[in-house]
Parts: sequence; C-alpha cells; structure tokens
Amino acid sequence: MADNQLKSENPARARTAIPYWLALCFLVIGALSWAGSSVAGRAASGNIPPFTLSFIRWSCVALLFLLVSGRQTWAERHIIAPHLPLMAAFAFFGVVGFTVPYYVGLQFTVAVNASLMNASGTLWIVGTAFLMTGALITRKQALGVACGFSGTLMIVLRADVSVLSNFTINIGDILVLVAFFSWAVYTVMLRWKPSEIGEMPFLTVMTCMAVVMISPLYVVDLVQGKSFDAQIGNLGIIAYAVIFPSFLSYILWNRAVPVVGSSVAGMAQYMIPIFGTTLSVILLGENIENYHLAGIAVIFVGVWLVTSGRKPDEET
Repeated sequence: MADNQLKSENPARARTAIPYWLALCFLVIGALSWAGSSVAGRAASGNIPPFTLSFIRWSCVALLFLLVSGRQTWAERHIIAPHLPLMAAFAFFGVVGFTVPYYVGLQFTVAVNASLMNASGTLWIVGTAFLMTGALITRKQALGVACGFSGTLMIVLRADVSVLSNFTINIGDILVLVAFFSWAVYTVMLRWKPSEIGEMPFLTVMTCMAVVMISPLYVVDLVQGKSFDAQIGNLGIIAYAVIFPSFLSYILWNRAVPVVGSSVAGMAQYMIPIFGTTLSVILLGENIENYHLAGIAVIFVGVWLVTSGRKPDEET
C-alpha cells in the first residue's frame, strides 16, 4: 500500500525504479566526474575559450544523446511538444546557466575561492528549495549541512583560518556563484519534470535546446578570432568534459534526485573537494595531510546526518 501511495503522489520518483542506495552511488559517481571536470576546466583556462569549450562540449553531448535515444525522442515528440517551454527552462538552468558562467569564472578565480564556492553548492540547493517550494529540512539535516560545510572549509583552508586573510571576491567568484545558483534551480525543478517523458528523450531535448542557446556565444568567439590548438591535451580535456561530467553524470543525477530528494542530492557537492584532493594526489603527486583526513571525516558525518535525517515523504 505504501508503494502504491508513493506512485500516486510522486509519479516521477516511481518512474525511476531504482533503490535508494543505488541513487546514492549515482551521486557519488557524479561527484567524482565533476571533481575531474573542475581540474579539466582549470587546465583548459587560457588554452580553450570558455564559450567555445561549452559549445563543443554540449554539441558532442547532444550528438551522443541523439545517437542513443534519437528514435525514442522522435516517437515521443507529441508528448514533448506541449512541454517545450518547461524544457527550455531545464536547458537554460541545467546546462547554459551552469556551465557557461562556471567556465568563464575559472578564467579569473583562484583555487581557494573556487573550492569555497563549490562548498556552498548544497546551501544553494537547500535555500533554493525553500524559496521555490517552501521545502524545509529537519534539524538533523541542518546539522549535516553545517558539518559538510565545516569539513570542506577544513580542507580548503588547510585547517588554517589565516588563509581567509587573502580571500577576496572577484568577477570569477561571482560567476561561479551564479553557476551554482543556476544548478540549484535546475535540481529543485526536477520535481516538475513531466513523468510521461522518458529519461533519455528528456536529456536529449534538453541538451539540444542548450546547444541552440549557447551557439550565439560561440559565434562571438569566432567573430573575435578566438580558437584553440587541436593538440592531444586540449582534445583530452574536451573528451573528458563530454563523457563524464556531461553525458554520464547528467543521466545519473537525473535518476538519483527524484529518489533521494534535492537536500540529500546537494550533499554530493561536499564529495567534490574529497575527490578533488584524491585526484591531486594521483595526478599531481601531492601529499594527503592530517587536515585532509579530518575534513573528509567531518564531511562524511555530514553526509550521514543529511541522508539519515531525511523525511520519509521527502521529495525533490
């Protein structure tokens, strides 16, 4: 009876048909991919113009979705057509409003600032969910958010508060904040995803519309004569951006959020600094210090508090 009631009250969640634990795994994989995306984005800074990178990235992603689900999308065209304005909103907030400001912001911001902005992602999602839907979180979840933010600060500040003395806000920081706000809106909006539209057709239409929105920005780069060298390093950055943080992560994120809720999904933001630190050790040969381990422990406590403190009927 409980399952039938859940299906009637939240068709989108019932449609996903995946266990809660699997949805959490999807969020972890997405966080790992996005941690790598931050590294790739910084590597691309100065080598690939951000508008060009965004356009090529999402054009390739849209092509992948068309190859995988083009027939299914065409078959559902009569179902999709009435929802095109809503699909345009998903495309804007979930793709354009997030990736474009983020890539541009990485041209200007510094590592400490970017990490701090990344840590604020969950707060944006929780706050946006309250503003858009009036959704509240439990005291246990609020404590979990505080723990997650504290653990992230412990890592990025190296357990040294004096690092804050050099912290300043610049245009890059503002743009990264805009990107996370846009992603928060998209995450909360997933509760209104039309349940009659299949998952892959939804992503296919969304990415195709996003490419159309980004194309004028790409034209600006072309008019200004901005380009990049088609060497292995740059092509590798583009390939990674297409496959992992875009094609794969968006599928996993869209499957997980309706199951775990936006507040729990937002905790994935706290996993990114953890994976970012790990990638730095593997790729750059950096060492893990005591403050890394302490911060990671506090973050995982926060993740446990938020996931275990969710309301039984919590929705995105």
